Amino acid sequence: MLLFSSSVVLVKILKLLPRAKLVQPLPQDPAVKVYFNYNSDSSYEDPYRHFTRKGDNLEQQIIDAIDQAHSTVDLAVMEFRLPKVAEALSVAHKRGVKVRVLIDNKYNKILNKYTQEEIAKMNQHDKQAYEELKRYPADALAILHSDGIEIKDDTSGGATQGSGLMHHKFVVIDEKTTIISSGNLTTSDMHGDFGNFESRGNPNNVVVVPDNPQLAKTFTNEFNSMWQGLFKSHKPKRHPVTIPVGAGTITVNFSPSRRKDNIATTSNGIIASYLQQTKKSVHIAVFVYSDQKISDTLASVHDQGVKDVKVLIDPDFFRQPYSKAYDAMGVCPRPGKKQSLMKVKPWKHPITTIGFPTGSLGDRGVHSKMAILDRILVITGSHNWSDSGNYLNDETLIFIQNPIVATHYEREFSRLYATAQVGLKTLPHAQNCHN
Repeated sequence: MLLFSSSVVLVKILKLLPRAKLVQPLPQDPAVKVYFNYNSDSSYEDPYRHFTRKGDNLEQQIIDAIDQAHSTVDLAVMEFRLPKVAEALSVAHKRGVKVRVLIDNKYNKILNKYTQEEIAKMNQHDKQAYEELKRYPADALAILHSDGIEIKDDTSGGATQGSGLMHHKFVVIDEKTTIISSGNLTTSDMHGDFGNFESRGNPNNVVVVPDNPQLAKTFTNEFNSMWQGLFKSHKPKRHPVTIPVGAGTITVNFSPSRRKDNIATTSNGIIASYLQQTKKSVHIAVFVYSDQKISDTLASVHDQGVKDVKVLIDPDFFRQPYSKAYDAMGVCPRPGKKQSLMKVKPWKHPITTIGFPTGSLGDRGVHSKMAILDRILVITGSHNWSDSGNYLNDETLIFIQNPIVATHYEREFSRLYATAQVGLKTLPHAQNCHN
């Protein structure tokens, strides 16, 4: 990571960078708008590093919605570090809006409250995140606390938090407008790292559904369960809800499920059921892909004649022994202590159109959790395609049946795939499963 001691030097360098050319904008469905921080038909000024860059300002979409709030704002996100969102919540709170914030317990700590002992015990990833936070112009949680905005996490008041994460990323405003994000409220997930002038953030998307009380109620019910102290599998059993929205529908399902539940009723099981109905194409770009049910279903769909199957996984997880990339390419990890515990089911007809995106220096290849089926159905939300996402974490999964929306996600997938590394060369240490 390239660091600068002076933000002035950083800004001067960034202003010298050439501006990227934009492509023709795509039409939006007014009833469900979607945004991407790498959107090639849009640009904005980074609000913290002050240079013009390509993409949609995901943070600003959230701020604009909060600024329109009249009565309530409910925000649930694993990690909340963006001071400008905190400032918008503070302003709303001062004008009489009821603001409630839910975060994961690991991230419910003001920066100056970390002890030297806690810092010393941090792993490398957490230490890097801590150093990044020190560069922020203000502490978002400190802003909320100072203005009396109540923050709860999955341990508040003896909450039944379970062993997973409070991994949701959604906002409900005035019980009418719903925002669903794949990214956390951090500069790394929205804009890019402070200390790295090449960073443009982890690729993420935001869905904004204005003026739809039925959808908002679905998310408010989920929020209320957690606000009352019910997290993970302690929440009441929930079922998928399908709601007419614009030119199509949105189906919502929340995780986690209980392991005793029929797998077909779980989020991963529902993903598999939609995959099974695919006729022409499956394009997937996900942070983690390790679920066996989904892998088996995708193999079956491919065997039945769906040849346009492309899968992208974040590089940090692509080569993990639990990655379903091995299944799809018909190979096995080299034997080892970890690998011996992993189950690999090689596809009968392997594909080579699976790999990982190459991101900007310091950024993840992909943090979105998205898929496009037959160029009409979009799968997204906070839900990772993993066992933890299915059975441990509080997660959001949505299915958007809408050709206008699907076109936006297809463009984003094409952008990721254009520079991705795919095929067997991406698994140099793999071997034949019959060795």
